[in-house]
Amino acid sequence: MPSQWEGGTVVTARDTEPPVVDEWAPVSVPGRPARFAGEDAVAYRLQFSDPRAARDQRTLLDFRGVYGRARFWLDGELLGEHDTYFDPARFEFEPGPENELIVECHRPTDGFGGVYETDMVPGELAVPGVWWGAHLRLRPPAFVTDLVVNPRLTDDGAVIDTAVCVDAAEPVDESVTLTLRPEGFRGGGTMERVQVDADAGERVTVTRTLELHDPSYWWPQGYGDQHRYTVRAKFRDHERTRTTGICPVRYEGGLWANGQRVQARGVNLLPSDSPRADLAAAAEAGFNLVRVHAHVLPQWFYDAADEAGLLVWQDLPLTGPAAVDPARGQALARTLTGEYDHHPSVAMFGVHDDPVESFPERLGTGRLARLRFRRRVSGTTFDRATADAIASAFPDDATVFPVCGPPGCSPDAAHLYPGWDYGDADTVDWLLAKYPEFGRVVTEFGAGSLTERGARPVGLDRERHDAVVGDDGAGASQATQARIVKRVAEALRIDGADVLAAFCLRDVASGGGMGVVAHDGTPKPAYDALADSFQPVVALCDGTPPGSVDVTVVNDTPDQLDGTFSWTAGEAGESVPVVVAPGAREPVGTVSVPADADTLELVVDGEGRRTVNRYSL
Repeated sequence: MPSQWEGGTVVTARDTEPPVVDEWAPVSVPGRPARFAGEDAVAYRLQFSDPRAARDQRTLLDFRGVYGRARFWLDGELLGEHDTYFDPARFEFEPGPENELIVECHRPTDGFGGVYETDMVPGELAVPGVWWGAHLRLRPPAFVTDLVVNPRLTDDGAVIDTAVCVDAAEPVDESVTLTLRPEGFRGGGTMERVQVDADAGERVTVTRTLELHDPSYWWPQGYGDQHRYTVRAKFRDHERTRTTGICPVRYEGGLWANGQRVQARGVNLLPSDSPRADLAAAAEAGFNLVRVHAHVLPQWFYDAADEAGLLVWQDLPLTGPAAVDPARGQALARTLTGEYDHHPSVAMFGVHDDPVESFPERLGTGRLARLRFRRRVSGTTFDRATADAIASAFPDDATVFPVCGPPGCSPDAAHLYPGWDYGDADTVDWLLAKYPEFGRVVTEFGAGSLTERGARPVGLDRERHDAVVGDDGAGASQATQARIVKRVAEALRIDGADVLAAFCLRDVASGGGMGVVAHDGTPKPAYDALADSFQPVVALCDGTPPGSVDVTVVNDTPDQLDGTFSWTAGEAGESVPVVVAPGAREPVGTVSVPADADTLELVVDGEGRRTVNRYSL
């Protein structure tokens, strides 16, 4: 679409007329104009000439990522409304010689703004508007408007169910050609024709199941290759494509992908202006999971996750204790899965994030603090009926966790912050012994840090930070964060967590935050610490060195490890043989780390793989 857009703050919204705007100024669309940060309602205006080269061409508006409750006005007439930013907004219209389009966006008030409507995200990332794409498209009288694909396993292999929607402004009596081809690997393909019969002005959906007798699976990183298939629907000279893959995921006494037990290790992603770089940073660290925390990203992000072999935990945009309409939540759940679950990477869904407040006051160490913790777990009341009702709207084969939150709300996925919300990092051992159910699926843990002395950044509780770290500057702050993150991550891995996601990858603003990467993309020490601790094969300390600590070798690969474990700390060290079954944890003894050692290195060699886990003492 032409880029001569203007924007302005809405002064008055009217029922039957376009809004009144204080002043129009040039802006970029798509985008999030920083000048409107904090505004509740913003309008965008575009003036354009009739784009058609032939009179039988159809003219469509196609918007992606329209955040907020939106109304679309063309030459003063209401063209349509839209309220779900991860669902495309599409409208057909008859252009005049000259046209004026106004897109009026109001901040969502239904509770489903997700993390964008919290103080965890700066205002410039939550501007009501058109975030991802704005297109003026020309189409022939009849064309393919949608292609939906859904892969599933069968007794004979796998199939891909397809649905093709043809929008006909003239009578149609012909076929759509469906082709299925492997994407980047050798394998069988297929081609079929599906008859379409439509009267003028009719929109018709035809379906066909494409069979794969010897399917190649998509695997998360570290478990196999990322095989994908591209489905193409061609009608006349117009076509649409979808790329998908086969990776059924279920959680049943563990996490299973393609019938293989897997462990998911990764990070939460908060909104940023660089989601592509965030995904690359997660992949580079060797993680195999990203949790898209209480928001949704554009389609290209999930395409990139498919290619990288990263599992995606996709949240519904619902966070905090506010009450919401379950029917609205169910509609959003159906829209979310309809748009995104063809991606093999999209493995799990979360419904309600943090439905109760997480420890308003930090709990210290000692018996009294633990008593208060136990009272919190047993005494907090939470009615999960709405979360469960929304979860029921997901497809039957989807892996859904209705409640993701702190102890005290009976979470299906736990948020655990030993060393930050309560106790010290070693409190994780007591926590897992007392409440082993919390350690199976953990979608948040971590600590915050500063990148500038004295900063009070968005997304970081400075009082909590200072209670944990003291005000010793960025260096001490980041060293403390790395120590807490590493200790908790390793305890959870030794305990056998099936799903484990640190909070979070990147700070949402300058000055610091909960991220293991600074706002500008610079890794903090916690990034390397987490990458070491999350290696698929690694030796982990079951305690805090120096002194005597037990060591466990973890093997989260599908292959048995036959190798050697060794450690060094100053002048001390030794080496022993080790055998660890696939997906197992094997204690390998106790190491005695001298008090004067600066570092401890735990090394595992075997099967052509060498992993090193470093501790700064």
